[in-house]
Amino acid sequence: MASIALTLAVRRDGPLYGEVGTTQWMRDNTPSVVDLFADLIDPALTDIAAPLVFVVIVSVVWWRWGRYPAVLLGMAGACTGLTRVGDLVHRPRPTTTVGWSDYSFGNGGYPSGHAVFVVLVLGTVAVLARHHSTPRASKWIVGSMQLLIGLTLWSRVSRLEHWPLDVVGGGLMAAVGLVGIIWIHPRFATLALNRPRLGRLLGLP
Repeated sequence: MASIALTLAVRRDGPLYGEVGTTQWMRDNTPSVVDLFADLIDPALTDIAAPLVFVVIVSVVWWRWGRYPAVLLGMAGACTGLTRVGDLVHRPRPTTTVGWSDYSFGNGGYPSGHAVFVVLVLGTVAVLARHHSTPRASKWIVGSMQLLIGLTLWSRVSRLEHWPLDVVGGGLMAAVGLVGIIWIHPRFATLALNRPRLGRLLGLP
């Protein structure tokens, strides 16, 4: 419900209260190491590169943890199509002077595609690590995913790629999908126990 309410709210013409000040503060107070991180990670999350990165992540998950976790990650990846709602909201990105501009079709700012991708995909990897990795490895994987998610979300605003609520909206939408993955994970496996063919298809014992 929160993501729906926010989506309706940001359809107004102009940034919402506090967005300009927040964006300016984040731009002016971001450590250089965060900007360096963004320079490294942004090319991997473009519309062209992100699918390739996703395939690599799924392949590694399949190799290390098996087919079922890879299937769940694939479902999470399918949910990243939520970014297409941006063509309905028509919200422009901030200008270099943190101002408002006219909307350009196909270049909408809401929701942040980077936010949707990292929260859904990396969040799912963290969830799967808790179930399919050793406690020690799980701790490192979850911590790394949280760090990558946090830095990516922050840098989208600090580099003036998005307004703060673009990132919040993307995160909320992705969170809905992530909760769905968490809910499905044990239940789908239980369902497959009574359906041998489904179990074999998913690579479950």
